[in-house]
Amino acid sequence: MASERQEYSEESPWWGEHLHRYNEAANHVRSNDCILDIACGNGFGSYFLSNKTKNNVVGADISEEAINFCKKEFQNANLKYIAADGTKLPFPDEYFDIIVSFETIEHTKLYKEMLKELTRLLKSTGILILSTPNKLISSPTGIIKNPFHTQEFIYDELHEILKEHFGNIQILGQKYIRYKEKSIKNTIAKLFETFFYMRGFRKLPLLFQNKVIRLIIGKDQYPSSIDYEMVCNKSDILKCKTFYTICSNRKNTL
Repeated sequence: MASERQEYSEESPWWGEHLHRYNEAANHVRSNDCILDIACGNGFGSYFLSNKTKNNVVGADISEEAINFCKKEFQNANLKYIAADGTKLPFPDEYFDIIVSFETIEHTKLYKEMLKELTRLLKSTGILILSTPNKLISSPTGIIKNPFHTQEFIYDELHEILKEHFGNIQILGQKYIRYKEKSIKNTIAKLFETFFYMRGFRKLPLLFQNKVIRLIIGKDQYPSSIDYEMVCNKSDILKCKTFYTICSNRKNTL
């Protein structure tokens, strides 16, 4: 699996959407759920979820380097980390109540084997929560732009893949909503934001970028978690760059 891990830094264009996904996942956590965070990366998300349950949380990643960082930076009594391949995990059948996997299945050609393994580990009453890019937005020409991605999916493809393992599939879209309200200030701020993301201009000092955006709308250049929401209408979902799926009613394929 190629490396494209979210670094632990709030000064990142992607930190807000990263945190928003875990906030949404936490809404499904009950006080005694056993949780797996597969491809846990920097470990913040695993740590975040470990504070939502009294049961065990496992953060797993194929990278030893990532796991060493997790163990150093994010510890909790009910949290452990392991270096492991997502297609071969060292747990018995029906072990977890919730499995979370954000921005993972697009990174491995063995995504079908991985989904089969995650299904094996999930209790019959459990849920799988995963996110992955919307190919229509991330690679609109059909040619995958991201060198770390081995494949990407359109809505119907993703639904068909998940339908092999689950009876209930909800696909949502993670939508950027900072400029949802129409106003002159938002229009100007959005123009500056787009400008600062352009090649060359993105290297301008972040302190300067933040100062400009704050003067207009009182926010920093990079989005926070409150600048996102999940949408459920298919026409809206297809305009979002990220699919967020919640799968339950696991099929008995063991």
